[in-house]
Amino acid sequence: MHRTQKMFSNRAKFNHFLQTLSVTLLHVVQFSGATHIPSIIILYQLFFYTPLWPFVLLYLSWTYLAEWKTPERGGRDLLRNFMRRLSIFKFIRDYYPITLVKTRDLDPQKNYIFGYHPHGVFTEGASIGLNTEACGFSEKFPGIIPHLSVTSVILKPLLYRDILMSLGVIDVSRDSLEYNLTQKGAGHSVVIVVGGAAEIREMGFDSYALIMKRRKGFIKLALQTGCDLVPVFGFGQNNLYLNIIGGSSCSQYSRPQLWFRNFTSYLRTCFLPTRSPINVVVGSPISVSKIDKPRKEDIDKLHTRYIDELKELYENYKDKYHPSERSELLII
Repeated sequence: MHRTQKMFSNRAKFNHFLQTLSVTLLHVVQFSGATHIPSIIILYQLFFYTPLWPFVLLYLSWTYLAEWKTPERGGRDLLRNFMRRLSIFKFIRDYYPITLVKTRDLDPQKNYIFGYHPHGVFTEGASIGLNTEACGFSEKFPGIIPHLSVTSVILKPLLYRDILMSLGVIDVSRDSLEYNLTQKGAGHSVVIVVGGAAEIREMGFDSYALIMKRRKGFIKLALQTGCDLVPVFGFGQNNLYLNIIGGSSCSQYSRPQLWFRNFTSYLRTCFLPTRSPINVVVGSPISVSKIDKPRKEDIDKLHTRYIDELKELYENYKDKYHPSERSELLII
């Protein structure tokens, strides 16, 4: 019995190590890859110091001449299913852990706009829960193919952009989103982190300040394409970096001061989030009728309904997935 318990203990420790290693690798790739530095070093070394220099030229030619606009034209489908099922994402899932909660079925013959809230620091809930198969997305929502949308700056660095596109990541520009929703066929849907990185400044432990009042672009897109809206809430998303200062308690600081305090606090975390659960709850789809030229009244009406549905989603599931007396939701 003692030997069996020891074996289980050793296995648990090894899994714990793999989870930590996977999250560390993810953050290293995110930080370094987005800086262009690794791609420049790797391509430079391959070109000048290996016989693979023709492949470097071929890669650069293909990227800049043929594929530079790919993130705006649906991304890549090649290897997407393989990449989304890599074991590393399951280790990352178990590190927190992250769970995906389904509340309603989604029609695979439709295209959807998933609005993810809140942003958090790295949107782990959206990246792992919705854009990989670690939490069983395709089993819960068969026929739905999600494409996480990010700012175009993230999709510029060489090599790093290839990793992201192989996961189905696309540009968050209007043309890119519209192309995915109308040109790629039924089931192809987009994931938009509505509040954006600006919500990092508003982060507070056990609280969610969502920047929503002026975010109406995705509402207009839904009306013009006739795609249903699906609110998604990541309970626990803001509790991963306890040392990052944000929210109303920091309103006395200027933006540069606040950024510096956040940055130095973040460095103290050693770039690793705490092991705190994230429960990604996918709400009910909001039916949208197509309007080629929506009026301001149409946009405002749907925007109000979306916020109401998001609040209801939060109220219905906060006690189950984020039980805390301090938990609160603010729309700013």
